[in-house]
Order: sequence, then C-alpha cells, then structure tokens
Amino acid sequence: MRHESHVQETSFHAGGKGYNALRALKVGEVVSPLTGRIRVGAPTVYSVQVSRDEHLDPENLHFLNHSCVPNTFLDTEASHVIAIRPIAEGEPLSFFYPSTEWEMGNPFPCACGATACLGTITGASALPAVVLEGYALNAHIRELLAERDATGALVRD
Repeated sequence: MRHESHVQETSFHAGGKGYNALRALKVGEVVSPLTGRIRVGAPTVYSVQVSRDEHLDPENLHFLNHSCVPNTFLDTEASHVIAIRPIAEGEPLSFFYPSTEWEMGNPFPCACGATACLGTITGASALPAVVLEGYALNAHIRELLAERDATGALVRD
C-alpha cells in the first residue's frame, strides 16, 4: 500500500533542516513511509537503525529531527512514520532518536527545549530503563534493553 507523505522540507529551525506537517494529523495517522536502502554496519548521521545490525538510509526523511517530546514514531516493523499525538498544520515533526538507535553514530547535545529534555543524545544504550519506559520503542531496542538489563550492565546517568 502506498502512503502519501505529509511532510515537506522547510527552512532552517532549531539548529538545522527539518520537516513541518503540511496539514493537521491525527493520532495513529501515517505521516510518511519509511523506505530506503538497508545496509549493515555502523550508523551514520542520517541512518535509522531497523534491527540489531541493520540501518536504513531513509532519503525522504534525512531531516526528521529529534525531540525528547516527539510527535511521531518511526515504526521500523511497519515501515512508516506515524503521528503519536495530534499534530497541527505547520508544526515541526520530530521523533525520539533512541526509539530506533541503540548507539548513535553522532551523539549530540539536544536542543529540543522540552522541560524533560535528556541533554546529550547518545542512543538507548545510555539511558536507564525507567526513562525509556515513557517512550514508544521499536522491537530491536526493547530486546537490546532487556538483554542489557538482564546482564546487570551499568547505565550512565
């Protein structure tokens, strides 16, 4: 099934390029397909981790920004981006990078401005389970988290 994308590249905001909603979106609505070339290896600044060892280069979403209070979720199993809360027309679109990334290829200081901002974004591996419980996570991140916590590995605060 082909899904129409409801994002457009916009001018610079929050320190870089981004996408804004072309129209209002409802919770659960598909915002965009998640497509691209799959590769194995280290993550890049634009890749999305879709399994333990695979990364997707989603050319249509290179500038989907991070937020600690996101309005979309990249569902790597269903291969689409969905709205996880109502999104107003023109609102910047964002997702929670650790929902797909175990370890970031390029960690960065978050500039989302949310009260609950996590600071430096390095991937799910560096976050306590109690923090991640508040987010939608992809299956590979949930599995890696369960394995990490079962081994008693230390987590950086």
